[in-house]
Amino acid sequence: MNLLIDIGNSLTKIAVFNKAKIITEFKIKKIDLTFIKDIVNDNKIINCAISNVGPRIDDLYFFLEQNTNLYEFDDKINLPFLNPYKKGIVGDDRLALILAASHEYPNDNVLIIDMGTCITYDIKTSKNLYQAGGISPGLMLRLDSLSKGAFNLNEVKPNYPKSSIADDTETSINIGVLLGIENEINGFINNYKNEYNNLKVIISGGDSDFLYGKLKNTIFTNSNFIYKGLNYLIEYNQPNA
Repeated sequence: MNLLIDIGNSLTKIAVFNKAKIITEFKIKKIDLTFIKDIVNDNKIINCAISNVGPRIDDLYFFLEQNTNLYEFDDKINLPFLNPYKKGIVGDDRLALILAASHEYPNDNVLIIDMGTCITYDIKTSKNLYQAGGISPGLMLRLDSLSKGAFNLNEVKPNYPKSSIADDTETSINIGVLLGIENEINGFINNYKNEYNNLKVIISGGDSDFLYGKLKNTIFTNSNFIYKGLNYLIEYNQPNA
């Protein structure tokens, strides 16, 4: 059994994998070491891969190092693609997504757009070179900035608008934010397609559901794509690999 841990800016996502399939999955706001210990013991975890964009949690890493074969994005790890960036320049989550793209589309140009707390754009070329793209505020950051930074605007729940004409302030905000993100993403896709031939476009991340079916010629994977990357990190670094 493999344990995959994705520590993000807002949530920690945890999955137990067996033979490349998710057995169980958890989402928690704060790392609970007792909870992690129970998962490791109850599921007889052998390997663990971790992506962490926050501060290092020493107790967590110590436990995982002592009780599993721990794989993380450090100087010792082997990657199946050329990474021209020094440690800390790009987040672990972005490297995990490139890993998934390398595994599933080794000979293709791939654009991975991850819709989480931030929206990130990353390229894996057909020659397996990683090229980092842009970062912009994610869906909830945009909504929060409006409700907290503008007078007389209440919190708005994201809801894909039926048209670009508003009925009220809430629909105006959803038009501005959701259609704004959609147009931003389409713009980046068009720009990258001009640079990379036969570009495959992967949309991942928890907020990608709001644009599901709205972006043409894209592959939606939700949060599973980063899990695939972390699981491949373990597979690629096995002694007999």
